[in-house]
Amino acid sequence: MEKENVFFNKLQKWLTPVGDFLANQKHFASISAGLMSIVGLTIIGAIFQIIANPPITPELIAEGGIFATILTPWYNFSMAYKEILLVPYNMTMNLFSVITSFTIAYQLGKRYNISSLSSGIVSLVIFLIVAAPMKSVTLADESIIKVLNTEYLGGTGLFTAILVALVTVEITRFCRDKNIVIRMPDVVPSFLSDSFSAIIPLLINVVIFYGASLTLNATMGILLPGALMNLLAAPLGAINSIPGMLFLILIATLLWIIGIHGAMVIMPIQVPLLIQAITENGALVAAGQDPIFHPVFIMGAISLAGGTGNTLAFTIMSIRSKSKQLKAIGKAGIIPGIFGVNEPVLFGSPIVFNPILAIPFVLGTIVVALLLWLGFTIGLITPGYILILSLLPIGFGSFLSSMNIMNLIYAWLMVPVTAVVWYPFFKVYERQLVEKERIQEENTTAN
Repeated sequence: MEKENVFFNKLQKWLTPVGDFLANQKHFASISAGLMSIVGLTIIGAIFQIIANPPITPELIAEGGIFATILTPWYNFSMAYKEILLVPYNMTMNLFSVITSFTIAYQLGKRYNISSLSSGIVSLVIFLIVAAPMKSVTLADESIIKVLNTEYLGGTGLFTAILVALVTVEITRFCRDKNIVIRMPDVVPSFLSDSFSAIIPLLINVVIFYGASLTLNATMGILLPGALMNLLAAPLGAINSIPGMLFLILIATLLWIIGIHGAMVIMPIQVPLLIQAITENGALVAAGQDPIFHPVFIMGAISLAGGTGNTLAFTIMSIRSKSKQLKAIGKAGIIPGIFGVNEPVLFGSPIVFNPILAIPFVLGTIVVALLLWLGFTIGLITPGYILILSLLPIGFGSFLSSMNIMNLIYAWLMVPVTAVVWYPFFKVYERQLVEKERIQEENTTAN
């Protein structure tokens, strides 16, 4: 045990600074905060997408049955008003990159003590310039209208939105630090002063980004988001694969064992890939096609069955444990665990810095990831096409994301599966605690 503790101490010494940097560094923190600040919008978009896409097909309706009888009115309603119902979805998820270009810059500007509003507005304008230039469209009556290019306004433009948000704020900060701004007298209201201060940074940003966009369009015939996607294709192709996702899962769980929030560390990599996959599948479903599997979907294995490390099985075992400590933690953690919140168990058992429980914590998550991959591969569960980021009971987020009841069932099936992994290690740790508690009671009685 002493050698194991020495190993974990050395691992913590090397990885804690890395984890702290990734979790607290201004740019990563701003990306995370910017993405999470629009959860409410994604929920609204998800609700209307669910209404517009009932979990039934004409073939199932034709077969009849109770399920068809219940859902046929919903299906008829959604088919009759589909375009109307999808407007809130189109104005949220299909404008996801537009919105995040504002929110990420807003968060970074706040961290630099720059006007958050001006930072967000500048970023949004620059993003539209490089990602959605006007183009001419000829209508059936041969009239010509100007429209925005919407190809990169949804999830596909997210990497560009992140780049634009970070760079525009950095340019604004540089101008401020070097005093390259228009300064107004102190008596001028702050909102007006901020507006004038943003003029020169905005002009520099326009020259840089619009110039780059025009050059790419003239030489390669693509927009900046397209060029960026091509540039990222190779490294993202390696990460956005089954081995790449299993590696991220391994990193996230190992970091948790030494007290570092692994999910937050990998979030800047995971969330953009997830949003892009969900957006692409949402477009497929809206067009009447089936959603497709993306490797990033197995990242759900990190917390599928009761929070990070899939600890609900361990929590249930703890409730009936012979150890007073585990029993108390199990009772306190069961309800939060059902909703995927398991910090009471992680730190109360504890699992963090526990060499014995670290093994099932990591191994069980890898097993769940492989079973998720199998489920998607054989078609037992459906890839998600609705973005769900809120805390819901186990499996409900996966169900609402795919509108397939098997996704809900499959998530709960992972509880007994992980129980098999947890059980032998749980018993070993339980015996240790029971012995410690016995000795403590004897000492207390003797005193």
